[in-house]
Amino acid sequence: MQPWRRLAAGLALTVKAVAAAAVTAPAVPAPGPAVKPPEIERASAEPASVRVQGDTVYYTGNFSKASSAVFDAAVASVPPGQLTRMVISSGGGDTVAGRSIGAWVRDRALVVEVDVICFSSCANYVFPAGRARVIRADAFVGWHGNERQFEVLAARRGVSLAEEMGRYVPPSASPADKAAFLQEFLRSIAVTRQAEADFYASLGLNDAFAVCAVGDALERRPGYTGQKGWGFSLEDMARLGLQHTVYLGPGRYEQDSARFRQYLVPLGADDCLAMLK
Repeated sequence: MQPWRRLAAGLALTVKAVAAAAVTAPAVPAPGPAVKPPEIERASAEPASVRVQGDTVYYTGNFSKASSAVFDAAVASVPPGQLTRMVISSGGGDTVAGRSIGAWVRDRALVVEVDVICFSSCANYVFPAGRARVIRADAFVGWHGNERQFEVLAARRGVSLAEEMGRYVPPSASPADKAAFLQEFLRSIAVTRQAEADFYASLGLNDAFAVCAVGDALERRPGYTGQKGWGFSLEDMARLGLQHTVYLGPGRYEQDSARFRQYLVPLGADDCLAMLK
């Protein structure tokens, strides 16, 4: 293989990781050098732990090919109509795997119940797919971008998508290597963006909640102290299309959930939508 082809191939392997940098993160780490709590660590398990009990499928871990294989095996013999609920704790993972499980939830009209964490691809694709949504006490649902994020960032900077992605090419790459990387990225993202757009359309949703505060927009928000993403009150979720969501804690979700306050910056629906104008 010619040297430029080797580098282009290596860069191509990173295309999905770069394009989904904000949506394939592992479970949210605590700020600073502190060790991640065990329940947050479990949410990034590879492969995920999946079990079916009665009318509920329990999913703990990330989204990946390996996790999808475990999931498929766990639900393969479940009779149609048996399941009514998914209880999930996930820090995110691969976008394609996340959308696949989201579509599975959508097709079965399950209630999605969040235990501890639903972040990144979990919040982008599984949480919205539920016919109703439940957030357990002290759990949280957080966003930090989706597959559309680089289009949003490019538009904010007034550059093309190719120019935006050029920032991620190593400075040492030759012009030919850079061109090969950008060509592969633009081909790949065109496919995954269409798949994502079709997914949200099937839910009747605009994806603003998943992409509006990408980049330094979040860091400029009042109260930002190094949080890993953003979240919404139940009322603002409903205004963004995520209706039929309840919180099981004693107070208001965004105020009562200690994990929300630790990991997320609260964002209003109007502010979110304004960021995309």
